[in-house]
Amino acid sequence: MDIHRNDQTMTTILEPGRNCRTIKQAQGLRFLIDGEACFESLHESLQLAERRIMIICWDINSSLRLIRDPDSGDGETLSDLLNRLADEKPGLEIYILDWDFAMIYLPDREFLPIYKLDWKSHPRVHFHLDNQHPEGASQHQKIILIDDILAFVGGLDPTLGRWDTCEHRPDDQRRDTLDKQLARPYHDVQVMLNGEAAASLAELARERWLIATGEELAPLASMSTQPLWPHQHPPDIESGKIAIACTMPAWNGQQQCQEIQRLYCDAIRHAESIIYIENQYFTAPAIADALAEQLRRPQGAEITVVLPKQTDGWLSQHTMDVLRVRQIRRLIEIDHGKRLRVFYPDAPGLEDAPINVHAKVMVVDESLATVGSANLNNRSMGLDSECNIVIEGDNENAKRGIAGFRNRLLAEHLGCEQQQLETELQQKNSLHTAIKSLGDNSRRHLHLLPLQLSPDIERNVPDTSVVDPEHPITPELMLPRFLPKKTQKPARSRLIQWLLLISAISLLAALWHWTPLRDWANVDTVSSLITTFREMAMAPLWVIGGFLVAGLVAFPFSLLILATVAVFGPLEGFFYSLAGGLLSAVGVYGIGELLGRSMVRQLAGEKLNTISQTLARNGLLTIIAVRIIPVAPFSIINLVAGASHINFRDYVIGTVLGMTPGMLALIIIAGQVRNAISEPGITTTISLLLSTSIIAAAAFLLVRWLKHRSSQP
Repeated sequence: MDIHRNDQTMTTILEPGRNCRTIKQAQGLRFLIDGEACFESLHESLQLAERRIMIICWDINSSLRLIRDPDSGDGETLSDLLNRLADEKPGLEIYILDWDFAMIYLPDREFLPIYKLDWKSHPRVHFHLDNQHPEGASQHQKIILIDDILAFVGGLDPTLGRWDTCEHRPDDQRRDTLDKQLARPYHDVQVMLNGEAAASLAELARERWLIATGEELAPLASMSTQPLWPHQHPPDIESGKIAIACTMPAWNGQQQCQEIQRLYCDAIRHAESIIYIENQYFTAPAIADALAEQLRRPQGAEITVVLPKQTDGWLSQHTMDVLRVRQIRRLIEIDHGKRLRVFYPDAPGLEDAPINVHAKVMVVDESLATVGSANLNNRSMGLDSECNIVIEGDNENAKRGIAGFRNRLLAEHLGCEQQQLETELQQKNSLHTAIKSLGDNSRRHLHLLPLQLSPDIERNVPDTSVVDPEHPITPELMLPRFLPKKTQKPARSRLIQWLLLISAISLLAALWHWTPLRDWANVDTVSSLITTFREMAMAPLWVIGGFLVAGLVAFPFSLLILATVAVFGPLEGFFYSLAGGLLSAVGVYGIGELLGRSMVRQLAGEKLNTISQTLARNGLLTIIAVRIIPVAPFSIINLVAGASHINFRDYVIGTVLGMTPGMLALIIIAGQVRNAISEPGITTTISLLLSTSIIAAAAFLLVRWLKHRSSQP
């Protein structure tokens, strides 16, 4: 295999409208490797803005410090910087678009970002949360525009936990503290570029702003022929062709766009000598299929993939990390030529906090490089909104820049100088051999990714269509996805228990009417006791407090609701029950949050992961679903929700909406029972039986619907 093909140019694979949005010229382009380089360049560039700054992101944090040099004395936060620029420059407008995140990401997000970055900000700093996407999707593009002339695009969000140096030292105290712990080392890549390519990215950003807000921003007319560029950061490539590739889901009249997936597959199939990939995830079957096609060739390219040893968070580690291992094993079985290597970056001292490889990079030969926001998973290929830029090696300057970019990345992971790596490449004529030669040291190195999994973890991975969906999840298909098969039996059991309770109440009313039972208990005495309690000034508080206590000891809520309605009547009983149930839910949620996951695991047992994954999967509708058809007792759900840091707003709203139908059904039955007891007769008895039958039939149909949906692929 000859890896030295500088005299050859790959036939262009870029096709606007198919695997890219457009192809434009950039006057300059610089690869910014890791947070320190990116945020320093961004800090300098933001201060060049005169008319408009646009920040389109997945996450943002107002307290982020772009500069961490203790000698500079610059502790200015991002919020302070943007407000200062707006104060100093009367013509400057700043627009920030942040994904309106799902509850599962709450622990990693800033609390009330709209308060931090809007209500307290300058009137010309415009902040908006983007919720214009299908269920289960996210706004994942990471683009920053300055005067429509200079652009930053890649994998880095302007938020906490992303800043790090290329050394990735395990004890670098300049990194952010997250959840009272120093953030793990973090590796990512951003690109800074200008010219027509930046103007095209500005057009894309304005389109996203229009989708999210309904507000149309006019393009800025060029006021200068001089390129906008921070002087301390010279370009790696001068004057090159840049393509922009996107992923957009089919939603709200918008057609699905899968340019990034097609770009990756086309580039992989055209590769001749080296494919180098860095990514956070590695689960997309389409990408694996393209790599498999390469591996089947007798003289195909060497493939090097760099992934994190493990991703962030227990949910990702028990799902996405397992799916990637399965995919890698499949490729290894095909790799008869032994041309595939999958690594993670390692170094002494990183055992407890391995480097988080968050970059989204691919370099093919010296002919093409892509950097952006898209992960190699199904979400980024078809569900989330994504943006990648593509640099084509159509001239010697661009080829040198692409090869130099790849070699800088590898030299960082191997703890060596870039020139040393390039010398090894020249001598060994194999990237894998050069990596092995330079990795035989006690410094930083690339270690083969472990592919062993515990049987429990591998066996319990949820369906890929839920963990890593490729298409939007329509509302009518969400409920069966919330409830795995193993949780549907308990759900049916709870419905049956609820129906048995109603039947018992109905039977009691019938016995009261048709047997001497009414003579054994004096109705007037019972009514007098109820009236006395109802007229007590503190009665509502006692009832609501009773619900709180019931939640703590897991006492059946249905009985409390029936008793409350019996005392206060349907209307007051409903509101007191709802208030008591909500107070109990919030109280136990708070206890779960205080106890933490490890303690709650002991209380919830094996149900913890199932409940937590179910709650976290799809937001508000999930909370509603588990309230209507619970996968566990009311108190256990509340406890796990608190320990999992489920979004509190969604939790409260979902609890209210989810509890209401069941409460109304119980109140209707209770009211009919009360009438049958107080006014015995054929009419009240028939009314009770009819109401019970209708509710029982509705519950039965709901169970049948769940069973039918869960059996569908």
